[in-house]
Amino acid sequence: MSWVSIDYHKCTNCGICVLRCERCFTKKKDTVSVQADEDCCNLCGHCVSLCPTGAIVHHEMDMDNFPDIDEPITFKPEEFIQFIRERRSHRHFRRKHIPRKVLEQLIDAVRYAPTGSNDQNVEIMVVENPGRVRRLSQLTVEHFDHVGAHYAEKLEKIHKEGKEIPENISLMQKMVRYRERMRQAREKGLDPIFYGAPAVVIFHSTIHSITAKDNCVIASTTMGLLARTLGLETTYIGLLEIASRFYQPLIEELSLPEGHQVFSVLIAGYPKLNYLRTVDRRPIKTRWE
Repeated sequence: MSWVSIDYHKCTNCGICVLRCERCFTKKKDTVSVQADEDCCNLCGHCVSLCPTGAIVHHEMDMDNFPDIDEPITFKPEEFIQFIRERRSHRHFRRKHIPRKVLEQLIDAVRYAPTGSNDQNVEIMVVENPGRVRRLSQLTVEHFDHVGAHYAEKLEKIHKEGKEIPENISLMQKMVRYRERMRQAREKGLDPIFYGAPAVVIFHSTIHSITAKDNCVIASTTMGLLARTLGLETTYIGLLEIASRFYQPLIEELSLPEGHQVFSVLIAGYPKLNYLRTVDRRPIKTRWE
């Protein structure tokens, strides 16, 4: 049975659906027909969205969730650019809980972010419990403590024995610096991973998707920008993502579905600092061809 059907009382045989999706739709002798299933349809819903007469029904999708577009929403380019420039990575938050309905609004919007081949395989873990946040932070710090100690020992041997400088010397030095910074922060009673944020949002996906990383980063970027419209600010936490791939205690604590991996992490909260100016950035190197 086809996932998609056509109401021929409404269909005008305009062929827009055929133009958009030749895998599922065909047109012969001015009549459009459809056969959509798992072999050809990736549930994008474009056939329903494009049909000018509402003749197409997708039985695998929620037909009540295709609201009409009366007037496309547009933004003035200069205002949108300003909105992007005003985004900052925030690490200081007010002691204010984020209402569940706000987090749910963010999550619901993220499902409309694009994914490779429309896989829609991004999953989200929201950690609000302070004890759980501390535990994840502690395990992340432990990982970098072990790695930093290992590289510190290797660097010491290199200097003492006058060995050839390895190509990854900068990475080794960075790991040692991370270790020291985290130790100093912990000694002051600070959280060097999540900075006391009220919510940690972990984006994960199956490792079998060739665009898993892209999908999760697009999702987290979408959430980060939308969060600003709700009075929240965010920042990306790459340290947890890195540690979650190598440190077994952290892997067990996260308890992701089998075959899943963390690909992006955000912390979110109501900002304590109010930035008064946008900041400078280096121009992007561009080659025109």
